[in-house]
Amino acid sequence: PLVKTDEQRERLTNLLQQDVRRLDRLITDISNASRLDAELSRDRPRPIELGELLRDIINVYEGSLRSDDIPVELVSAPSETVSVMGRDTPLGQVFRNLIDNARSFSPQGSKVRVYLDKDGPDFWQIRIEDDGPGIPPDNLETVFERFYTSRPKGTAFGNNSGLGLSIVRQIVKAHEGTVIAMNRTGEDGTVAGAAFIVRLPNAKRL
Repeated sequence: PLVKTDEQRERLTNLLQQDVRRLDRLITDISNASRLDAELSRDRPRPIELGELLRDIINVYEGSLRSDDIPVELVSAPSETVSVMGRDTPLGQVFRNLIDNARSFSPQGSKVRVYLDKDGPDFWQIRIEDDGPGIPPDNLETVFERFYTSRPKGTAFGNNSGLGLSIVRQIVKAHEGTVIAMNRTGEDGTVAGAAFIVRLPNAKRL
């Protein structure tokens, strides 16, 4: 009622629409997080082929890529079957959350890189790298806390709920794995980007 011009009314309406979208996103993420434990305990684990799962996810990104989007590349994967015991929908959410997070920090002209490798006789390692600003050393663990978020300068407010990495850790832990964050450094010792490393037990181990 206080606005005087159509321009002010349009500006205020846009702000309200952004807030509604932000609240909707936050409520949806909170709802998904609260259901996660029940879903993980209800679904019976089965053998999942990690290489196939990662390729399917990356193909979806490639199929919807726009000119200003950050591409995603599967750099390496074993020729052998990479089998873990788990649930494909939650595990898919782990890799999508990590890839989305990496893309949001990546500068234009770079790409997100995914590596799948063996980690000793009993584990597989999935590494997702970006060329962004990295993570403050004090926040390498904090990033997995619920509602923690620290976005690049210029990122639109409200696009992230701060629950994505918390959900990642929750799912990985339910699969008897681990996930850590670290910074990559260049030859001169400066931060060259961030990396998230997921370790999941080989299906044969379980």
